[in-house]
Amino acid sequence: MKLNSARLIAALLLALAFPAAAAVPPAEKLLPADTLVVLTIPDWDKASTGVKEIPFVQLWRDAAMKPFADKFELKLREMIGEKEKDFEKDWAEFKPLVGGQVTFAVLRGDWQGEPGSAPEVLVLLDVKDKAKQLKDFIEKCEKRDADAGKTIQRETVRGVKFARTTAKDGGDGPKKSQPYVGQSGSLLLISESTKALEKILARQDGAGAGLDETPEFDRARSTVGRDAHAFGWVNIKAFAGVLAKMPAPEAGANPLGVSPARILDALGLGGLDGVVLAARHAPEGTQIEMFVQAPQARRKGLVSLLTPEAKEAGPLPSVGGDVSKFTRIRLDGQKAFAALERVVTDLNPEMAGILKLIIENVGKDKDPNFDLRKQVFGNIGADFVTIQKAPRGTAVADLSSPPALFLIGSPKPEALLQALLTVNPLPPKEREFLGRKIYSLSGIPGLPAAGGVGQMSFSTTGGYLAVSTDVALLEEALRGEAHGKPLSAVPGLAEAAQKVGGFNTGWFAYENQSETLRLLLTSLKNDPGAIEKMFASPVPGAGAAIPSLQPLKNLVDFSLLPPFEAIAKYFGYTVQATTGTPDGISFKSFLPVPAALKK
Repeated sequence: MKLNSARLIAALLLALAFPAAAAVPPAEKLLPADTLVVLTIPDWDKASTGVKEIPFVQLWRDAAMKPFADKFELKLREMIGEKEKDFEKDWAEFKPLVGGQVTFAVLRGDWQGEPGSAPEVLVLLDVKDKAKQLKDFIEKCEKRDADAGKTIQRETVRGVKFARTTAKDGGDGPKKSQPYVGQSGSLLLISESTKALEKILARQDGAGAGLDETPEFDRARSTVGRDAHAFGWVNIKAFAGVLAKMPAPEAGANPLGVSPARILDALGLGGLDGVVLAARHAPEGTQIEMFVQAPQARRKGLVSLLTPEAKEAGPLPSVGGDVSKFTRIRLDGQKAFAALERVVTDLNPEMAGILKLIIENVGKDKDPNFDLRKQVFGNIGADFVTIQKAPRGTAVADLSSPPALFLIGSPKPEALLQALLTVNPLPPKEREFLGRKIYSLSGIPGLPAAGGVGQMSFSTTGGYLAVSTDVALLEEALRGEAHGKPLSAVPGLAEAAQKVGGFNTGWFAYENQSETLRLLLTSLKNDPGAIEKMFASPVPGAGAAIPSLQPLKNLVDFSLLPPFEAIAKYFGYTVQATTGTPDGISFKSFLPVPAALKK
């Protein structure tokens, strides 16, 4: 008994002499109330374990991808260059230390939007039980910089030592200093602003108002961010407040001549509180959500157009399971057009007057009684469907313009079709198909079709105006029957849809990655230079040039890609849905684990 008591007393004395490091608080406890942006991974170890199970990460580690991945990493190291080799070595040594929270944040500080000023940026990394190793690593880096002749500037903030280095003068002009780096317990703090560092250390001591006390952030965290592997929030309300105080641009600087405050209000951005991002991985798949904090009472402008009607938006019975993409949006077309008119009016009444004059005179040359508002916008319903199939070949023209069909719901689809033909200045070609008329307009720039001539075809089917750049796909829609099993019967689709809110949110989308990527990767493997042709402008003309893709070509050797069949198991499908709530608008995506990877 005495022996046990002695051991207990010794253990207590040891614990008092070497107290355990306090756990680092979550980001919202560490960050101050003036935080504008936060992106945090609450637990790096936990998130890393989940990331390793993501199909695309497994794909990169697959032996079939090794030639491609090895050359990419080699070229990336060459691009980094000799000057960054120290960073590469440091990162390789430091990376194993990171295990807890990783947070990037932007603080408002004294920033008021003045030219030449900027908010404060900082990075926080928790090494958990590796505080001693972190201390040794920092001292090693400082010694190396000192030996290299770099100037080391030291500062002490709330009892914590920070240092930053400036490269030695090489006669090439002023040298930019590195940010301050310091350690508080197991937490590594990095920032160019000592004021920002002081706020974090104050929060560690329980002083000052924290981000968790900000109502908008608290609602964001409780709505979307709980238990997320990665979480982000942007304080749109604060950004809008700064922008709204900026004066209107001088005459000639802005063709609209409108102040930032007026633009924000017209677009509806002034009514936003924030934008939230969250990502989670589970054995069944990966979910990503973006939530726009837009209270319904303050929703207007373009923001109001993002809110669908809570109606059935699942696949139509006639849509086959062989489609590569499907999107259905239940949005009132007439209300949407009215909202756009209000945006233009709020931005510039003179421009709105010109737009009104154009609308009132369109089509009058063909029919003096033609009324665009009534005959076109008055006949648009609240159902918009997009269907896309895999390209019909591997040529660049095929990949750039896959078969696509657009269905526009209408109470009077025939009347809507005739109204659009009246508006169009090109004479259509007309033919019969299964008792319906198909109208085709040829020679439209930017719409490559068979024979290299742009063509768009129109018809009506089952309460929809049907528009397509592919005649065969339009004819398939007019038959009204899906090839093989319908999309709604794709294995696991109903269960995946429930992960994003189901089919009744009013906005649903599906993409079959196997179909969209199979031909693309095969084509790039056979012709690596085709990527430039894919991104070339479809309509030649002077003006802004598309940025060069040479840096990408230097990094990536598509000829080293394996045959698609060797990596097909990593590709499945994704689903997305948008839902309007009284508090905002939710955009959810779910990537189910492909069937071939399920254990």
